[in-house]
Amino acid sequence: MPVTDEEAALQAIATLDPLSKDQTAALKQINQLLHGDHGNPHVDIHELFALYNTIHFRSLLLPRVEVSWSSRLTLCAGICELVKDDQGKYRRIRLKLSEPLLKYRPQSDTVNTLLHEAIHAYFFITTSWRHSRGDDGTGHGHGFLLLADAINNHGNYLVTVYHTFHDEVDSYRTHIWQCDGPCRNRPPYFGLVKRSMNRAPSKSDSWWKQHAEECGGKYTKIAEPELTKKQFDSMSAMERAGRQKNKIDAWAKTNTCQKNMKQEESPTGDNDRQLSSSNDSAHIKRRRSSSAEEPDIRSKERKVTCPICDHEMFGSEINAHLDSEHPPGLTA
Repeated sequence: MPVTDEEAALQAIATLDPLSKDQTAALKQINQLLHGDHGNPHVDIHELFALYNTIHFRSLLLPRVEVSWSSRLTLCAGICELVKDDQGKYRRIRLKLSEPLLKYRPQSDTVNTLLHEAIHAYFFITTSWRHSRGDDGTGHGHGFLLLADAINNHGNYLVTVYHTFHDEVDSYRTHIWQCDGPCRNRPPYFGLVKRSMNRAPSKSDSWWKQHAEECGGKYTKIAEPELTKKQFDSMSAMERAGRQKNKIDAWAKTNTCQKNMKQEESPTGDNDRQLSSSNDSAHIKRRRSSSAEEPDIRSKERKVTCPICDHEMFGSEINAHLDSEHPPGLTA
């Protein structure tokens, strides 16, 4: 009969009292690494993993488990995967920790996350693929909680089921889409979809059908991260021109809206005409002064260069130039 997570957890817990000679030596090294006078806040996860393997996991994790940092893991602090080996069998285990989420967190968060994923790795070895299903569907069933509680009590750790790095996770969700339907007024999401990857909402999302039935709105991208230098250099001249035109259009639209708002805030009606003669003359003088200064304002306007043909012009002329000389559809 296959071993269950709970049975495997009890087997590991039984080795914690009393500790063997190897376990005692490993525990001493861990205390020195984490709590010594010269303890490094940026711990070596490979060294720690090997020591925890000896103390808590019956020395079963190495060499089958590969431990590494991941720069692309931004939605969770760590992950443990059961993957195929060279013979097509699920016998390899990959344990990854999120570099973006953990690099600025306290040392204890890295240690607790490493132990959390190591528990998954231990169950993958002892119960195979059955652990990924588990009695709760997430791999955090009674067996996981039993072993995590024993490790917490033994080493004064804080291994939990879920992390609380919500602010860090949200900071990496820089691709944002807004729905124009009724759901934009409903909490808790208000029609927003935030993702760390540039993957627009689509039929592949599990909630897409329900959203189409209950809201029916369309998603439009409203925010994205700035391009890196490498990404910008790889763009074609036409793509660069398109981004430049969009920025100028957005700038012009914002300024027009601000101007209209100021005009709406100004008092209107018959009362505006009840001005003293001195105010009228002052207004005329200001208006004449502004007219006289128009050439100077134009001469001070910043010039820009077309990103396609390198033609120099005033910033206010760039949109018309792009539309007439480089309309959409032409190749750069």
